[in-house]
Amino acid sequence: MFVLLCSALISIGAFAQKGEKAVGVNLNFGTTASTVGLGAKFQYGITDAIRIEPSLTYYFGNTGMFDVAVNAHYLFNVAPKINVYPLAGLGFDACRYETLVGDVYNGWDIDKKTDAAFKFDFGGGAEYEITDNIAAGLELRYEVISGGFSQFVVGLGAKYKF
Repeated sequence: MFVLLCSALISIGAFAQKGEKAVGVNLNFGTTASTVGLGAKFQYGITDAIRIEPSLTYYFGNTGMFDVAVNAHYLFNVAPKINVYPLAGLGFDACRYETLVGDVYNGWDIDKKTDAAFKFDFGGGAEYEITDNIAAGLELRYEVISGGFSQFVVGLGAKYKF
């Protein structure tokens, strides 16, 4: 039974092309950053079903993050032109935050700091192939970030395959 299940998963997973490359952009919203982030990504198909995706995202505002990550995706073609995938990855964040310091007698001030943090991502996504070279997608992931900066991220993106 296990061999049959593995064979079925492998047969429905082979939908990217080995060696296929793509570049894209993402618009992300992070719950800890509490702001919108703009990201860039590169995808490379290691096998027909597995791809890696290095990415950079900058979250705007006084508090936010600069995010560097590498995620792995396992693709399942669920309908013509529609792929879904689970993802997992590692990364590094520079997290900015503000704290209120001071007291009633001396006055209050805002202390701005940036901390470095490591992270682990997991989640999933779906993409629709608009043309042979252009696809749009939605991604949901949870980022477990050291230092108490963990967040849920919703991302909308587009990519160009070459």
